Order: sequence, then C-alpha cells, then structure tokens
Amino acid sequence: MKNVKLLPKLVLMGLVLYGLASCTKQQDFPSPNQGLQDVTFASPEATKPGLKATAQLKSGNDLNDISYASIVIDGVTYTPAVYYLEGIAYTQAIKLESGVYNVTQFLMMNDNGTPANTADDIIVSATPEAGSEYAAYVNNPTPFQMTVTAFEKNEIDVEILQFESREFTDFGFNWFTFTQVTVREQLFFGDISAKHPSDYAGSLYENQANGLQVDMPAIFKIDVYRNNIFIESYNNESYFGEGAPLHIAYPDQDNVTDEFRFELSILVRIGENFGYKHFHTWTFEDDELIPAGNDGIVDFVLGNSNATAPDLLLPPYQNLPVSVSYTITGATAPGSQGGYVDATLAGVGNGYDFGNGTFASWCADNNVTIYVNQTYGMDVYSSLYPSALPAFTAYADKWARVNWLFNNLDLYPNSTWGEVQGAIWLIMGNWNGQAASGVPAANAVANQMASDSQLHTNFSPLPGGWAAVVFVPTGTDPNQGTANVQTMFIQVDP
Repeated sequence: MKNVKLLPKLVLMGLVLYGLASCTKQQDFPSPNQGLQDVTFASPEATKPGLKATAQLKSGNDLNDISYASIVIDGVTYTPAVYYLEGIAYTQAIKLESGVYNVTQFLMMNDNGTPANTADDIIVSATPEAGSEYAAYVNNPTPFQMTVTAFEKNEIDVEILQFESREFTDFGFNWFTFTQVTVREQLFFGDISAKHPSDYAGSLYENQANGLQVDMPAIFKIDVYRNNIFIESYNNESYFGEGAPLHIAYPDQDNVTDEFRFELSILVRIGENFGYKHFHTWTFEDDELIPAGNDGIVDFVLGNSNATAPDLLLPPYQNLPVSVSYTITGATAPGSQGGYVDATLAGVGNGYDFGNGTFASWCADNNVTIYVNQTYGMDVYSSLYPSALPAFTAYADKWARVNWLFNNLDLYPNSTWGEVQGAIWLIMGNWNGQAASGVPAANAVANQMASDSQLHTNFSPLPGGWAAVVFVPTGTDPNQGTANVQTMFIQVDP
C-alpha cells in the first residue's frame, strides 16, 4: 500500500500591519520591503480555517517518522521541527526577508530517538540534485529558486522521494526533500530461442559466456511510462543479459493514481542487422506488481523451446520485411507450388526468413477479389502476433487454428489443395461451403480439418514448425471492415 502523501507547499505568511490615524498626525508605516516574512512548509490544507491540532510532534522512535526538516537556503541551514495537524505534516516557520533565494538541500530527518544528538540522525526522504539519476522524477530538483514576497501568500511545490530498495546506498543520492514519491522496483529476466544461432553472429549475444546457442539469455530493454509520459529506458546490454536480472526502478506518486506502462523490446535480428523490436506491453497502477511467480522475478521466453511455462511466453519471432511486392503468377488455382496460387515476391531485401522468389500462397478472404498478374504492394505481418494485424484481418484466434492445420497436415494424408483452402475459409468464417474461385464445395475432409482446429485456438509452433506470414495491401485503412484486395499468406518456418 502507499504511504501517506505529503503534498508540500511553501506557504509564505505575509505580515499584515495596521495603523491608527489621528486628526493631527499621519501614522508612519514601515516600507513594504522591510521586515522578515514567515516561511512554512506545509500541505495546501494549511490555509483552511478551523483546523485543530490532533497529534503532537512525533517522537522519532519509528525510523520512518519525520522529526524535522534540514533545509539549506543560500548557504544557511535551517532545521525547523515537523508537527502534524489533522494528519498533515508542517514545519515550524522560519524567518526570511523578501527576496529571491536558492534552496540547495531539503532533507526530511528522523532524530533516531535522540533529539539532543544529531550524529545518529537518519534521512527519511529528500529531493534529488539536478543531474542525479532520480532528478527526472521530480519537477524541481535542487538547487532551485524560491521567491519570498512581502504581504503575499506564496506557495511553491517541493517534492521529496521516499525509497523502497534492497540497498538504500544504491541510489547514490547526496542531496535531499515535500509531494512524496515512492521509488519502486521490479526485476526481469528473459530467454530467446534462436532457430539458427549462426544468424546472431556479430551480435551482442556472441559475447555471452557460452556463445551462440539455440536458447540464450535475452538482451532486452524496457521503456517505462507513467501516465503516458516517458520516464526512463533500462537495458541489460552492459552484462549481455547474463548473471543477473534487470532492475527497473520507477517513481510512484503517493496518494495519486499513477498508470504505468512497461514496453518490452528484445534484441533480435532484423534483416541482416540487429535491433530492438517491441514484443509486449505490461500495464498496471500504483503499487501493483507484474506477476512474477515465487522468485519475484518476471521471466519471459521468446519462442517455445522451454518446457516450464514462464511468467510470459511470447510466440516465436519471425524476421520479416516491412513490405514486399506481391504478384499471383501463372494460371489460377491450383498453383504449381502446391498451394492455392503461386505468388512471386520481390523487393524483400536480405537476411529475412524468406527472400525473393515464388511461393505457394493461400487466401484468407473468400469474398474479396485479387487479380492474377497484377502486382500489389503488400505490408507484411506475422500471424503469431495477430493483435498487430489490421483489425479486419486479425480474425481473433483463427490464425492459430490455421497454423495448427499446416503443422498437422500429416493427419490428413490424402487431402488436396482444394480441401486445405476450403478448410482455411471455413476456419476464417467467410465461406458458405459452396464451390468458389476454383475451390470445390466443402467435403468431409475440409469440414473435419476446420472442426479439429477448433481445439487449438492457442497453438504456437515449436522450433522447426510453420507459421503464416500475412500480406495485407499497403495503405489499407486498418479500421475499415474489410480490404479491397484479398488477404494472402504463405507458410514460413519461424
């Protein structure tokens, strides 16, 4: 649960002076720029009328209690005591002349039960210095300026951080200061399955202790967002993902609902190069934690090579180009490659899971037209991540069923290309079973294939299996109900 948040405001209590005038002499008033002003650090509720003291100054016996503040203003240290009204913390007022001041340190202290001895006092919370690791977590790190204005009430936000960590010294702070923020921590570790380890020659993975393997510790980064604002990016490159989990620290504002987004990107081969690719996003609020099993570490696996289920299992990665040129060549169905049609792909680029050439291609849309010998610009998607597909062709869990079918065609040894294509249309739910587009009417085999696939809505292929690579016409509105060109696909070993 969260700690009580102290929403500090610097309340400058202006002196209000009144004079009485007589009939014979004008009363002399002091210059408005003269005199000391009361400066009190408190929450906004301090200005409300009718508050009564409900608690005495805390004793400091609880090491999380605040006894006093240690504030350095223009080289002078002030140590006003902290007291509580209606559960809200305030400092005693300090006196300052009107003007501009530099606050270089603000610490909230616990006197360790020995008010007369400051040597054993403990820092409870503080404001980070500019340039420190946690300066980004507050709006105004030290040093900052404050203005004391005579005869006015001035309120200045001052934020402090409270920490939760195994080692307080790991934060490396040498500063300190009221809005309280709790810095929370979660730990992450991952594995990556590489169907061809040699594909990762020249990458950071080659520096791991055991070199390139089918299963390797994942090198990854996590970008942290709070309330849709980027906070920090963490990665485990410096130790090549081995030997320790990645520690993610993030600031949670107390008594405010913070929504966090952790975006996981894994270092993979992209074409002939290597780069971080986004695979998953976790979302949660405040002090919620991402499920982490019994060890307290969020573990994930990219690929299906692990028998023990991790906290997050990601489907295999397909190294795909962003777009290709797609042309149905030759006669209409069936194609010479054993599929519904022959598709010639061009403009693929080097290093991907498929290259330029002619492939057996299949159709996901029975009710939309595509023309032979006409070249289309196609965007390329992995069927293993259907949520990334345009909405009209995501087909919920149906791509998993299609992939199951292609990985289990040996169960139907005498099936024909037409029965496979018909089963695809039945799975996708856009065919009434009547003869269409060169495909004969659905028969018992096609119906059985589609029926069997219903038991495999979560299917993900093992290494060496097959997965559909989906082609969607470039420029198609992802929000419209359907495309004006058929959604086509080929099967590739992921």
